[in-house]
Amino acid sequence: MPTMEDANKDFEAKLETISGALRSELQNISDGRARPGLLEGLGVDTGSTSTPLGQLALVSLVDMTTLRVQPWDSGHVDAIHQAIRSAKFSLVPEGGGGNARVPVPPLTHDQRKQAGKRAWTYGEEARVRVRNALGDALKAVSGEEAAELRSLAEQRDKQITKLVADKRKTLEH
Repeated sequence: MPTMEDANKDFEAKLETISGALRSELQNISDGRARPGLLEGLGVDTGSTSTPLGQLALVSLVDMTTLRVQPWDSGHVDAIHQAIRSAKFSLVPEGGGGNARVPVPPLTHDQRKQAGKRAWTYGEEARVRVRNALGDALKAVSGEEAAELRSLAEQRDKQITKLVADKRKTLEH
């Protein structure tokens, strides 16, 4: 039977994984503002594999509504433009040659509303994963140890609520 310390460490690791996944999901929800992270994880078809854009180019901020993409290798320019055009954000890169300017259009009221709903859904899914992890962890412990794990789960639930509320707040502005 695992010790309380082992169960606690395992549970905390699961909670951190859940929070990290939620942060990533929330970051991928566009709020209508240009930010380099919006494109860095985008997969670019380089022939035999899909490579994250952040490994093929420098993505930087020109202003609050425009990104600049500077490929390391000019041979990947067309593939990068195609990946940006096919991204879920409906972005259209401008310019040719070595650089691309990517204007990020502001979100409409309906798009902001839908993005807020997606953020809420991601938060609910994270809460379910926390409860499932808690249920698994409680099988290995009892009594006072169980109360400690429940306390950790409650703290993580509050953190999830704050992450989602912060994202929804940025979507309102």
